[in-house]
This record gives sequence, C-alpha cells and structure tokens, in this order.
Amino acid sequence: MKIAVLTLGCKTNQAESSSIESSALSSGHSIVSLGDSPDICIVNTCTVTAKSDSQSRQLIRRALRSGAEVVVTGCYAELRGEELRGIAEGLRVVRNSEKSHIINILSDENETMPLSISRPSRARSRPFVKIQDGCDYSCSYCTIPMARGPSRSRPVEEVLWEVRELEGMGFAEVVLTGIHIGLYGYDLKPEVSLSELVTILLEKTSSIRVRVSSLEVDEIDDRLIDLLSDGRLCPHLHVPLQSGDDGILEMMKRPYTTRGYRAKVDKVLDRVPNLALGTDVIVGFPGEGEREFEATVRLLQEVPFSYLHIFPYSDRPGTPSSTMGGRVAPEVKRSRSERLKSLDEEKRSLYRRRQIGRVLNVVCEGEFTKALHTGKSENYLSIYFENSPCEPGAVVCVKIGELFRDGLYGLPVKSI
Repeated sequence: MKIAVLTLGCKTNQAESSSIESSALSSGHSIVSLGDSPDICIVNTCTVTAKSDSQSRQLIRRALRSGAEVVVTGCYAELRGEELRGIAEGLRVVRNSEKSHIINILSDENETMPLSISRPSRARSRPFVKIQDGCDYSCSYCTIPMARGPSRSRPVEEVLWEVRELEGMGFAEVVLTGIHIGLYGYDLKPEVSLSELVTILLEKTSSIRVRVSSLEVDEIDDRLIDLLSDGRLCPHLHVPLQSGDDGILEMMKRPYTTRGYRAKVDKVLDRVPNLALGTDVIVGFPGEGEREFEATVRLLQEVPFSYLHIFPYSDRPGTPSSTMGGRVAPEVKRSRSERLKSLDEEKRSLYRRRQIGRVLNVVCEGEFTKALHTGKSENYLSIYFENSPCEPGAVVCVKIGELFRDGLYGLPVKSI
C-alpha cells in the first residue's frame, strides 16, 4: 500500500511517526506524500492547546479530501473522540498505546514486527530516538498525562541498539526525546537515570553526537552537567520555566521555585559557558496580574536564554486550571505575548552575535540554494555555509562570519 503519515506536535510524535514509516517500509509498503494519492493516510495528532486541536481537525479534513482511508492516532484522538465523530463517520482511531503497532493493525497481522530501523524517504538529518513515554507530573493546565499515562522507559539496551544502528547509517546526531525524559529509567530494574543512559550511549558508540530534548530544572544532575562539556553531548538544554512568579508556579503545580530555577541554570551556565539555553513560558495563566507578569519579564531578562517559546494560556477540558478564577482577557494575553516575543528576538540576536568568529560543528540538513547548504550547530543554531561536499546528516566545521536570516553564515574549514 501507499501510506502517507501526517504529524503535528512534539518531538515524541515526530519520533513515533518516523517509527511508523520504518515499520511500513519493513512490511513492504511505500511512504508517499498526501498529494501522491495514498491508499491510507495516518494522522498523528496533538492536543496540547486549543490551537493544536484546531490544527488536528484541519489536517484530518485535508486527509479525508485526498480520498484515502484515514486513520487517526495521537493525543487529540485519545482525548477528543466525540469531536472526531463530528468530523466524519467511520474514522478509524488507533489509541496511543497501540500506535507502535499501527502497521500491524492496518495489515490485520497479529504478530508484532521485530524492531527495525529503515531510512524513510524523507529522513531527518538528526533523527529522533524515543526513550520514554508518559508523565508522572500533575501540572494543573496539562492533559498529556491523561492522553499518555504514567512514565514508561525503554530498556537501555534497546535505546543503545537504535542509536548504534543510526550511527551505522551515517547519521552524526540523534535527539533523545520522550514526553518527560527526565523521568527516564526510574521504572526500570535496575533503576537508571537519564545521565547514566547518556553516559552509556557515549561510551558505546564511536562518534555520533547526542542531544537531549526538554528537561525539568530539577532533573539536571551534576553528571549531566559534566557530560555537556564532553563534546559529543550537545551543549544545548531546553528547561521550561512557565512563569517567573512563585505564586503562579504553585497554582500551576510546578515542582520548583524561581530561586531554585535560577540557581540551577546559573550553575549550568557557569560550567558550560556557550550553552544554548531555551525555555517555555505560559502567558496569561489564571491569576496572572501585572505584578506576576512583570516578575516573569524580569527573570527572563536576567537569565541569558538563547531563545524563548511563548504560549498564551489555553484552557484544556478536565484540567484544574480550567475552573480557576482570575481569567486574563484575550487582548491582555496578546499584548503580553507580543512583549515577550520582542524579548525573544533580542535574546536570539544576542546569542547569535556571540558566535561570530567561532568554529561550530554543523550537521548538514541539505541545500538552501545552489550556493549554500544549511544545517544545525551543536548549540542549536541554523547555520548557512558555502557549498562543499556535504551529504545530509554529515558534520561540517564552519567558521562563523556574520548574522544571516534566522541564523548565521560561515565558511567551511577543515577542523576545529
């Protein structure tokens, strides 16, 4: 069959979609785009915000218009079954717990396919490796634990096998991802930690570099900080803040204070000076007045973040925050979001300027123009460099010369 896989949402969804494509290829099917008349279209949905819900519905309708049999999976499908029935009769739904076997289900095969990795037709230059699923936290605004369940870790040996396979295919970087990767290994016997997993991956592979996705601030241990100076663990952390006011953090049920957050990131930045540090911020959470918002602005200004992800608060049905008082008017949320977007632009520009004159390791992502390639540096910057022999997924050393578009421009050099 010709199968199209359409994906919304987080890196975990993207990792799962890549695994679905690999399973389809291993079963003898082909992966095509929506415009190539697929027999089946799998839509991997997201429900983290109201906007995500809307995008999921739009993507499902696009898939239906293609004439393919449409199969819907992911968190929106898990939690919004009634809305799915309103889109079209007879939509086939596969739950998150069955997503990894979706090709078997569609082929009416009872046996689980052996674990395999194929290079999909639209392979990423920096493939995602899913190391865990689910979340044990109970943040008051979040439905993901309802959709994904408690934290469940993949065995160390299985993760190592996948990373080795990708290294053997010639990939120069993998991104470790999951719903809450800082909880990795606590459910395994014997118990391990994320930093222990990263240590094993670095020791038992030869050259592939490793990047970790989003981590909670209290999950960054000394061992991980040491590894960030290793050269193969990318000097890049994404550490959600959500609010710079302790009262709001308490209502969000976030397990840290602003003081504790600041102390930990200061420690990391002191040990890894050129670290790329990103964060998430929720704007307009119930109860956020001007005082609380200004506290958030001050903290964001003081910490040398290299980028900010800004999310206007969105009610999620069934969450404690959806029934809280102190609602923030939509126009106030928009105004505050715009202010933080301006701060984000300043932060990004300042961090990029600090790279001028440095030599960075860049994973090639492909041609940007006939004269330029583009890729991602170890510290998560978009780098544009003059053409040289460069296959997607390979590493090129680039000396940074100037700001360019959304990143930096530089010239390839032989080595650092």
